Amino acid sequence: MSRDKYLILLTNDDGVGAEGLLTLKRHLAELGRVVVVAPYEERSGVSHGLTIHFPLRQVEISRDHYALTGTPADCVLFAVRKLLPRPPDLVVSGINHGPNLGDDILYSGTVAGAREAALHELPAFAVSLVTGRNSNQGFEAAAKFTCTLIQELLPNWVSKGTYLNVNIPAGEPREYRFTRQGTKRVISHIEEKKDPRGRTYYWIGPDESEWLVEADTDYEAIQEGVVSITPLHRDQTDYRSLKLYHQNSR
Repeated sequence: MSRDKYLILLTNDDGVGAEGLLTLKRHLAELGRVVVVAPYEERSGVSHGLTIHFPLRQVEISRDHYALTGTPADCVLFAVRKLLPRPPDLVVSGINHGPNLGDDILYSGTVAGAREAALHELPAFAVSLVTGRNSNQGFEAAAKFTCTLIQELLPNWVSKGTYLNVNIPAGEPREYRFTRQGTKRVISHIEEKKDPRGRTYYWIGPDESEWLVEADTDYEAIQEGVVSITPLHRDQTDYRSLKLYHQNSR
């Protein structure tokens, strides 16, 4: 495969210096020119937020490697509409340090980076490594597997507006499965604390939600040690409910 075949935009939500991003950048370079535009600092959990009340500032880290003082969605929008000489052939967001499964994709800045690409009708992968936050193991194997997936899936991309949410279990991934988005039983906590001046403040506590490991879901695949690939789409319409509402209104 020619090194110049693809122009690849790489972003994330863990920040421009995150190990997952740097590892993936190195491996993606075998597929073409890689341009990194990633948040200046960690922006996990910002979902699809755009910075509209403050200016964005670009910092050039090195050739084709930029930090932006914004969100992952900002980074993709900025790169596509301002920085790149032409639309990229592919947008990759990751490798995220931790899973993005089930309902958590609604919060994920990693997934939002891929979703923003889908809004511009560009093929996109959101890639996450299902490992503990304190573990840095597994990025090399995950990056290699991601490149294999790109070579296999990109030439026959299904449809515009579609993006793939990829979750890779720790270890040496050997197989993948196309899955549906799972759900979880939400258990959230808000912790109340006092600052040194005695004023009350609140902190969103640890997420103790329970995975619902149902058939054909991303959760099931990960539990079985298989890479999960969930096709997502910019159109979030619930067509089943829409059909029922139409029927009931007649």
